[in-house]
Amino acid sequence: MRVLLLFPLSDGQTGPAIKYAFEQLGHSVIAIDAKLYSERSHAAAWDFRPDLVFCSRTKELTEQILLIKSDPALNPKIAMWNVDTRTSIDSWKSLFPLIRLCDYHFVIDSKLIPEWQKLNKNTFWLPQGLQDEVYKKPLSITDEDREKYACDVSWAGDIDSGGHTFRRPFIEAVEDMGINFKVWGCKGKPKVYNEEHNKMVACSKINLGISGWPENEDCVSVRDYKILGAGGFLLELYRKKLFGLLPVVFTDCYGHPSDLVERIKYYLASYEIRKAMAKKSHNWVHSQATYTHRIRKALEIMGMG
Repeated sequence: MRVLLLFPLSDGQTGPAIKYAFEQLGHSVIAIDAKLYSERSHAAAWDFRPDLVFCSRTKELTEQILLIKSDPALNPKIAMWNVDTRTSIDSWKSLFPLIRLCDYHFVIDSKLIPEWQKLNKNTFWLPQGLQDEVYKKPLSITDEDREKYACDVSWAGDIDSGGHTFRRPFIEAVEDMGINFKVWGCKGKPKVYNEEHNKMVACSKINLGISGWPENEDCVSVRDYKILGAGGFLLELYRKKLFGLLPVVFTDCYGHPSDLVERIKYYLASYEIRKAMAKKSHNWVHSQATYTHRIRKALEIMGMG
């Protein structure tokens, strides 16, 4: 099958992961960076004649998708995957025209699907997954890596912007414990991706997940999959249906800052339990929850599997 992928690519994250997944499933893929070159989409479709156009939540694609749908020489299925979430679909009003044009619309939490289906009846739940070609156990760890990343607890993510300030009480509670706590991507620290992320995970006894939008219930950040993929032990903020996403035998959760502190104390003193859970979660995420698994599921839903 020929797939035209219209996703951001320059950040090296979700777009490349989806491209790799389609290729792993044996499909031919042409990828256009939706943020940088969205205006090239129709021309690429004309040249490539795809069976499927798989696009991101990039409103600049709306005109191009309309051109593709209106072109009598082209007849691909068109699907959009929004790999982000909010508390209301009204937050995505600028995307409504694009979503209406799509034959299929995938979202990463199921709570809002009844509302989405009023806009596009073919809206389905498709959680994110592991970018397994990138996020895995590190190839090597040097003494310099240990000096940089080794700690009791680590956090990699934002705590200052937009809807992320709710994380501050959790971060402050861990800071007040007086343990070796390292943060990345906030408080002036650089972000960590790819192999550096894998090293950070491997050198941390406990890795925090403080995924946003807990009220959306069955949705966690892709950060969690990266941590599990690199062999780390994860503590995630509780939300309903969490253990439908991340099986309970593989991770644990907390509900409020003081609960987080108590669970950190427990797991820092429970090396064997921590390591056993991390090993099981690593095996599970690589065997059952990669982007290849997610794309295979999307194709099954669209009748293209």
